[in-house]
Amino acid sequence: MTTDDLHLLKASVDEVVRIICCDGERILGKVLVVSEEEEDVIYDLISTTKEPQYEKHDEQPAYRILFSEIDRVESE
Repeated sequence: MTTDDLHLLKASVDEVVRIICCDGERILGKVLVVSEEEEDVIYDLISTTKEPQYEKHDEQPAYRILFSEIDRVESE
């Protein structure tokens, strides 16, 4: 993840972005919190290319991803 990706995430709070992970997963999510201190992003999952790894709930929980797991970020 680059500095530009971090700026995009911070500018996209409450907006939808596409997160491309280092392992190839592609996440479409609504950014809730970006923490430089914790080096993570909290997001609401909209869709993913690795659906089976996420539990199904009546209410969709928020998820956390570390900066180190993010390859790049794209605006939607």
